[in-house]
Amino acid sequence: MSNRTVFAPIVAIAVVVAAGLGYFGYVAVQKRSQQQHVKALVADTTEKLRQVLAAKRVPDLAAPLEANLKQAKAPRDPKLADAAELYIISAREIARRRAEIDRLTRQAAASRQALAAHMANAAHRGTGWLNQAVALKKRVEDDHFNLGVELKALDELLLTLPDAEQTLEPYVGRDALVDVALSAAARKETQAELRRSTDELERARHLR
Repeated sequence: MSNRTVFAPIVAIAVVVAAGLGYFGYVAVQKRSQQQHVKALVADTTEKLRQVLAAKRVPDLAAPLEANLKQAKAPRDPKLADAAELYIISAREIARRRAEIDRLTRQAAASRQALAAHMANAAHRGTGWLNQAVALKKRVEDDHFNLGVELKALDELLLTLPDAEQTLEPYVGRDALVDVALSAAARKETQAELRRSTDELERARHLR
């Protein structure tokens, strides 16, 4: 038996092993790259969510958060991707609701002011005045109803945000997520806004 005959199988096995090691090495590198990418998106999402929860005048960040969601893919680590997607979805919906609440709050205030001004103009109380009063009152009711829907939805989102964070925390660490105290304070303020909206609506209903 020649040396070539003896070594040929060994060489073939070595080639297969090397190819296997090369493939698994490539997979490992690819997995780390995907993990780093998703973690960077999580960090960016957290920064944007902090802005939403802490700002007095909320910037509309729903669109960039939606972009983060579309990019949060990690086929080599699907559990991380799933947890990140849940967190980013929560952040996106919080941002969307918060921006809508700001808009509706201003709209409801304008509707109440228009109604109060109309009701104060007692010298022209006729059929036209009454019809306008009914329309203005309906606008106030509608605006406050829509505002209440958004506030209640935001309250629920803030209530469930810690669940999304708890799922993601083992992959990214607690520091990469929004502080529990910040989300709790935002929820408390949301509930206070709901009470204020209810009180303002009641006062508007009693305008004569």
